[in-house]
Amino acid sequence: MWSCLFGLVAWRLWKNRNLFIFQHISWTASEVVKVSSCWGRHYTYYVGDLFKGKQGSSLRANSEDNWVFLFTDGAVARDSGYAATGGVARDRVGNWIVGFNRFLGVCSPFEAEVWAILDGILILLSKGYKRVTIMTDNLEIAQILSDMDLEDSGITVIRRIIRILHSEGEWRIKHIPRNHNLAADRLAKLSLSWKSSLHVMDEAPKDILDLLQVDKMNSCFM
Repeated sequence: MWSCLFGLVAWRLWKNRNLFIFQHISWTASEVVKVSSCWGRHYTYYVGDLFKGKQGSSLRANSEDNWVFLFTDGAVARDSGYAATGGVARDRVGNWIVGFNRFLGVCSPFEAEVWAILDGILILLSKGYKRVTIMTDNLEIAQILSDMDLEDSGITVIRRIIRILHSEGEWRIKHIPRNHNLAADRLAKLSLSWKSSLHVMDEAPKDILDLLQVDKMNSCFM
């Protein structure tokens, strides 16, 4: 919404003025707009979509035969150790529902994979989807999430995921080969370049259209 974006841009301009005066750091206009719009989408995801999901998509998403397929992946840059997540949700015939990615900073490949799953399930729940098959190319994570008695895991993100799987909706976990998960992998690697916070995409970026078709041919949506 314009009212949200206007406030974010105004705040970012004020912050940039302070950065320039006190630290001699200056942002370009395009950087200001990009970061502000990303924060705006982040806000809409956490607040606005909760209401939209209840009003419109929940009836469609909760039909008996409508399972959603969530493909997730993590990526870590070898030189810097920076990590990012990526994910794509698709319907029973492989059509795009929503995509996302997020820059995490420095963390392990395992943590990046787990964060990707958490982001994905929270986004789908906010949109009213509660029957989800989680598709991951990490066998260890697939085995951990299939064991629903691991709420005492020492990893906070895993505990949170398992609590959600216990309390909301219906979930299935499926391990897939890496070459069936190309679109999610590309989205994660794109986020390493963008270095933005959670970015939710209602339309597929042009960069991954070909990979979506390859994944669709390789994967079984049922």
